Amino acid sequence: MECAERFWAKVDKSGECWIWTGGCFKNGYGEFGLDGKMRLTHRISYLWHHPLSIDLWEHREICVCHRCDNKKCVNPSHLFLGSQMDNITDMMKKGRRRQGKGDVSGEINGNSKLTEDDVREIRFKYANGGITKKELALEYGISAGALGNVILRKRWKHI
Repeated sequence: MECAERFWAKVDKSGECWIWTGGCFKNGYGEFGLDGKMRLTHRISYLWHHPLSIDLWEHREICVCHRCDNKKCVNPSHLFLGSQMDNITDMMKKGRRRQGKGDVSGEINGNSKLTEDDVREIRFKYANGGITKKELALEYGISAGALGNVILRKRWKHI
């Protein structure tokens, strides 16, 4: 069986994202043996559909990014080239930035004690006076430092 046939036999094209059903690296991205090396499947798909004048395998600083944010997607229309900074900027615009294990901003952070409505209420109550940071922190079950970061917009900047 030809290399491309082996590759596409492991892709489910039934949806908008073309899902890699073969093996994956530990980071969740698809892997496929090509030229004697295990390669990222989305990079292979991009190269097969968008031939380049440079060697994408040599130039690891060039990222193949996902518009769909699906690590297993190999649909070439969902892929674009960019720098690591482009990839990070795209991730941040979509609210997927992780600073540490499980650290995601806002309500989608499973460790968050606040909701967006809580943040609005805290800022409203503090701005109107008559309540201390310590009292607000106790009311919402967070530390005074965390409350200060909410009020100063160092955290929950998007609200």
